[in-house]
Formats: sequence, structure tokens, C-alpha cells
Amino acid sequence: HHITHHRLGERGAKNNSHRHLYDGNQSRLSIMVSMRRLLPAALAFVISCAPAASPETTATPPPVDTIPPATTTTVGVQAVEAQDCSAPPVTFSPLCEVYGLIEDRYAESPVDNERLVAAALTGLDAFTTFDTEEPPRVLFCAIPDPEFEVLCRRLAERVGEESLPVGPAIDAAVAAMVGSGLDRFSRYLPPDQTLGVRDEGLVGGVGIFVDARDAVGSRCLRISPACPLEIIFVLQGSPGAEAGLTPGDLILGVDGEPLEGVGFADAVTSIAGDEASAVELTVNRGDRVLTFAVQRRALTPPLVEYGLFQPGVAYLRIPNFRDEVPDLVEEVLAGLLEEGAETIVIDLRDNWGGFIDVSVEVASMFIADGTVMVTTSARETIEHAVTREAIAPSQRLIIMVNRGTISAAEILAAALRDRRGAILVGTATFGKDAIQIPFRLRNGGELDLTIAHWTTPAGLTPRNGGLQPDRVLEWDVGMTVGEAVAATLEAIP
Repeated sequence: HHITHHRLGERGAKNNSHRHLYDGNQSRLSIMVSMRRLLPAALAFVISCAPAASPETTATPPPVDTIPPATTTTVGVQAVEAQDCSAPPVTFSPLCEVYGLIEDRYAESPVDNERLVAAALTGLDAFTTFDTEEPPRVLFCAIPDPEFEVLCRRLAERVGEESLPVGPAIDAAVAAMVGSGLDRFSRYLPPDQTLGVRDEGLVGGVGIFVDARDAVGSRCLRISPACPLEIIFVLQGSPGAEAGLTPGDLILGVDGEPLEGVGFADAVTSIAGDEASAVELTVNRGDRVLTFAVQRRALTPPLVEYGLFQPGVAYLRIPNFRDEVPDLVEEVLAGLLEEGAETIVIDLRDNWGGFIDVSVEVASMFIADGTVMVTTSARETIEHAVTREAIAPSQRLIIMVNRGTISAAEILAAALRDRRGAILVGTATFGKDAIQIPFRLRNGGELDLTIAHWTTPAGLTPRNGGLQPDRVLEWDVGMTVGEAVAATLEAIP
């Protein structure tokens, strides 16, 4: 048999008969996202201590500066009723903007304000920093709803007692509000944490996908023994793979500094670092504590692998779902069918997902007609039908999956099993049924917000424990592609 490798992103000459892909991981619907104007609250408290330049604006009115009243007799920090979220001070802009997006676009409605406030308070109470700033005489707050009044009072207390910087404290509250107050996949990233934290936990420069979940499956705000930072998968040929990191490793420290108590986004950022530098990772593997030196570098696009494994049996590895994937898969499939492929083994192991409409396009090549998937938001349910002509509607399909099969990859695996009788071989998938849209905020931060959930046409979801395989199989780490495919075929009677 032969396996051909094509690197994504490198467009080949036509005489090569295969186009090559590039891919990424932000789940998207084929819709335009419009920013919603934030609604004023009936009661508000104002915050702002110093003038600041307005960042790039969206449809939301820009933040304005509020001049504190001339007061010289006030002792400590006072919270004063003054403004609502229609034009928040710059320090409270993230809270107002994020809340407005949650209220307008979140997948589940109505918004549970009590839960959001409780989560924000937890984040504020847990916030610590060595940085301080001179407390203002008057702390101006802006809140999106009267229930957030307690957050303003608590912030005023901590700023007065500990000289906390207001902006970072609000960022911590907002991050907790999103991370614990919503579903486990929504998240808020302050401006200083957006670099290096992409693709839901894919660490640039190192090539590992990490996650930190508690016992009930919620992403943790901070790393702890009960919620360790785990390596879900390691990209082939990446610095992490070359250093010897493996799925299941628990990262305990970075460059000698323990991760316990560190926020998830901060931990990922510290591992990503400068692509031209090295990082030392301390991990727990089973009952051993090991240290690995990783030389960071820019990650090369992953490979598409395909070919005839044996007469009539084709192999196709899809590493992710970005815009160019459908054209590539279509050309590769056409070539494999011309060579007589009657069984197609599709490798979705360690596929961290991508655009859901791309996943629907790829599924359409195997499904003659009808619905591929169903998405449900707070406002509507949409059936997503096939979008391309099927070129392999009758071939036998076998799909290789593992815990690194995530999001859009789970959509493809579920659709092909539901609609085409594909056999899933491997271990349970990651279990992500949520669809996010990334919103760039005026402060330079980012909100990745779940706007919908997906199921198969039959109503099946990977939410609780992932997609379960039809045949359980764990491949040895050192297996070649040929050995892994052979083991997969042997697992099926």
C-alpha cells in the first residue's frame, strides 16, 4: 500500500491532481455577526478613574470618560450611582459589552443573572495581583442590571482596602462570569491573553492541545490538583511531539514555576511564549514526574494523508476543517475512487475541528441528500442539508476517532454514522456540541460565545461523554499509519 502526504496550505500544480489545504479552529455559521447595542439598566453604578482613548468601535457606542466630582473630604472609596451601560466608563466597558452579547446571542435564554453575578463575584474575590494603583476617591461603576450592584460594592471595598487596579479586577470578574456562569466552552480573554490562546486550547509554538476540566466537565478558571492542565493530543511533527510529550500528560509547571492557582488562559499563554525560545515543561505521567525541554517554533501546517492501503481499501486523514478542505477532499476522493476504492477509512483522530459549514460540505460528499446536522439556538432550530453533490454515496465507511476528535470533526463522524452507517473505531470523542462565534471587543479582548448547539438528524449529541465508538480500540503511540489502519480493519468483524 502507499500513503501520500500533502501539507496544508501549499497549493500544488494541477498536474499533481490534488489541491492542498489550510485549516483553523473557530466554529462558525455562514452568517454575518452584528454587534448589539447594549441596553441601559434601570439602576447603575459608575466606574472610571482616568481618561482613556477609545479603542476601535463596533456598533456599541464608545466608552466615555467620567470626571469624578470635586470632593476632598471623602475617606476611602465610594461607589456612586451615575451611569448605565448605554455609555460605560472604559474600565467597565468589558462587563457591559460582554453582558449585552450574552443577552443577545447566547444559545440559552433567558439569561440567569443570579448565576452570572455569583460567578463574577467569585472571580473578583479570587483575583490577586502584585500591581497596585492609587485608589480613587470615587469609584464610578456601570452595571448592566440592578442585580450587579453587589459587584460594584465589592469592588469598591477591595480597591479601597488593597489598592487593586480596577481594569484587571473587572477582567477577572468578567472571565469568571463567562467561564463559570455560562457553558463550559464560552470564555472571555482580556487583551493581554488573546495572543497564543487560539483554537480552544491549541498551544502555538509547541503544538499541543490542552484542557482543564473539573469532575463534571466544566472548564476551570484556575489550575488545581482537582482540575489539572491535561494534554489532549500532540500534533504530529511538532516541537511537543519531538520533545516526547504525549496525550494524558498533566502539566504541573512551566520553566520551574508551578501552575497551581494559575488561570487557564494564563497557563496556555506561558506555554506558548515566544516562538523563537525554549520552554521547560514539568508533567505528571502516571506515577512519574518528568521534565521536557521544548524548543518552540512556528508550527507547520498539518498533513493530509491519503492513498490505497490495499486493493479496494482507501485511507484519508483529515486533520481539521478550514475553508479549503472541501475542495481538497473532493479531488482526493475522486482519485481514490478511480483507483477502485470500495472501503474508505477516514482518520479523524486528533482533529481539533474548524468551521461547521466546512464539515457539512465534507459530509455532503458521502450523503446523497437530506439533513446532515441540526443546530438549535435560543431563537430557532435549523436543519443543515447537504451542500454538494455526493461523489462517494455508497462506499463502506470506517472512521477512526479518539479524544482528540473535537467539534466539527465530531459533526462529520456523527453525521456519517447517522446517515451512512459509518462504523466508528477507537475511543470516545471529546464531546463538544457547542458552536461559538468569536467577538472582538472594544478593549481588544475577545469573547468566544456559544450561540447554538448541534445534534444529528436523529437527535444524538456528543454532549455527555462524547461519541462512543462502535468498536473500542486504542492504537499504540509508536504505530505507523499502515499499522494503525491494519489494527482498525482487524477490529471490525
